Amino acid sequence: MEELFEIDQLTILDANSLKFMSNDSGYLSLEYNNKQYNKVNLTRLIPFQTTNQYISVNYEDDEKNFHEIGVIKDIHELPEQQEKLVNDYLEFKYYMPEITKVYSIKDNNRGFLFVKADTTSGEKTIAIRDWYSNFKMLTDKMLYVVDADGNKYYAPDINCMDKRSRYQIELFV
Repeated sequence: MEELFEIDQLTILDANSLKFMSNDSGYLSLEYNNKQYNKVNLTRLIPFQTTNQYISVNYEDDEKNFHEIGVIKDIHELPEQQEKLVNDYLEFKYYMPEITKVYSIKDNNRGFLFVKADTTSGEKTIAIRDWYSNFKMLTDKMLYVVDADGNKYYAPDINCMDKRSRYQIELFV
C-alpha cells in the first residue's frame, strides 16, 4: 500500500464558504467550515502566469509547521468584498515594479551588480547580491531580478525594451 502524505492531496476550497477578515496588523484571518484560522498566508501557485487562479491558503501552527487549508481555484468566484480583500493582500505581497529601461549595469567584482534603471516605481539603482542567481531570465524574454534587500523586479519582455537596455541585460544573462 502506497503511503499518502498531506502534501499529496489538493483540496479545492468552496469559494462561497470562505470568510476572510483583515486584522489591524495587516494579516488575514479566515473562517472556513466552522474553524477559525489566524494569520493565514495566501500564495500564488503559478505567480507569473496566473495572478487570480490557484491561490494556496495556508498557515503556520504554534510549532512553525506549515499547513495548507486548501486552494482557491479562482478568486473571481469569491463574493465581491472577499475578492477585493484577497486581491489587495496579493497585490501587496507580490508588488513587483516593472523595469522599463536600463541605463547601466556595473559589476563591482565583489559579488554585487548595480543596475541603474527606470521602473514603474521611478528611477532606481538596484543592488543585486549573487547576481548569477538573482538576475536571470525566467523565459526566453522575461527578466526576473531580486535585489540585496529581497525586493523583486521584472521585465516581462526584454525584446520590447530599447536596444541599449537589451544590450546591457544580455551581457549578464
